[in-house]
Amino acid sequence: MHTPDDRIEELIAAAVAGDLSAGEGEELRRLSREHPWIEVEIDRLRDVAARVGDAHPGWTDTVVTEALRERILGGIPAQAAPVVRLRRAWLHPLVGAACLVVGLAIGAAVPAVTSLPPSGPPGTLGAHEPLVVEEGSGIDLEADLVAHTWGTEAILDVRGLTVDATYRVVFIGEDGTEYAAGEMLGSSVPIHCRLNAAVLREQAVRLEIRDDTATVIASADLPDA
Repeated sequence: MHTPDDRIEELIAAAVAGDLSAGEGEELRRLSREHPWIEVEIDRLRDVAARVGDAHPGWTDTVVTEALRERILGGIPAQAAPVVRLRRAWLHPLVGAACLVVGLAIGAAVPAVTSLPPSGPPGTLGAHEPLVVEEGSGIDLEADLVAHTWGTEAILDVRGLTVDATYRVVFIGEDGTEYAAGEMLGSSVPIHCRLNAAVLREQAVRLEIRDDTATVIASADLPDA
């Protein structure tokens, strides 16, 4: 069913493409008097079309084959297809703009793939290293380490800590030196935190979480890096 809104969209597309007949121009002027937003929309679309055309200095028109045109039209709902078929002059720049958008979308997806964390044996810079944690009663703790050039990062997911109690996270070096990584407060909800200590991964041999009485409530021996 061809609705009044479909007709307005068809006329707007024709106006932007410079494809209005004399009768359609009069029809559009009448509709614009009733709906002032139409002229605003036409100006906006003309501006978009101009900016797309200027976006690349080497822009050339894409050859839109009949097969490609039919494939595009085949994916459009039946009620919209008559509008597009009537305005094939408007379809051509839309195909070019669509290709530009697809290219941008593909480009945006590439960093998500290439920026995945590295993997490797213990001590690999930037890699997440899961730990086997010994926990006190009622505590559920998962810990990963990440080696950096400036120190070692602990990524903790903790449940079961006493609400508002203070807990210290400490790395222990191979010579027994302790390196503070920070503190956290117990909470009634799961805690996810990232803490850092100024000790290189290959120099750290143990991770401990201590309560405010210095009692170790969870710990993990670190694999050799």
